[in-house]
Amino acid sequence: MSQVLLGRMAIKARQIRPGEAFGAVVQSGQLIQIITVEGKQVSDFVAFNAADPAEHLSTAVTRSKNTSIMLQKGMSIYSNRRNPMFELVEDSVGRHDMLFAACDPRRYKDDFGLDDHPSCKAALVMALAPYGIDFDRIPDPINWFMNVSILQRGELEIRESLAERNDFVILRALMDTIIGVTACPQDQNPVNAFKPTDILTRIFR
Repeated sequence: MSQVLLGRMAIKARQIRPGEAFGAVVQSGQLIQIITVEGKQVSDFVAFNAADPAEHLSTAVTRSKNTSIMLQKGMSIYSNRRNPMFELVEDSVGRHDMLFAACDPRRYKDDFGLDDHPSCKAALVMALAPYGIDFDRIPDPINWFMNVSILQRGELEIRESLAERNDFVILRALMDTIIGVTACPQDQNPVNAFKPTDILTRIFR
């Protein structure tokens, strides 16, 4: 049990199967815990200002404001308007990605020759539809637990996640937000150790 969660009450929870996503409203001050249930599983995460969804999580601004491509405990996650949206208050892994786009149907068709393969982007569209957020409004995600290395000439290499069973991150919301969380269904490369599994998301008051 995380010390950060002591005395807190979980008010929402969802176990997400690979290829599915969870959308929810999170109020300022609430905590979000994202858990890789069996380990080695990546979760794409996007967010929007609940009062104005045109303001959304920005990986580019987050990298710029933190002067880092790696999120660390205590860092903030920023919006496209440079406002802080979340603070990373706990992290049992320490290795995540802010470079790769969410997998989508074209990724599987163009790169792997697969039709109708589940994808994070399609799952987010379904989960966020009740909030009026469609395909083209979904920003690039933070890919929790994703292990990406930058090689000598700048190539990006996807490696197996370092996350073990029940590893997690905890975020504190710094504004009222709408969040989208996936369990990535990618089974064509090592990102989920070739075996996608569940993600558990819990929101605490």
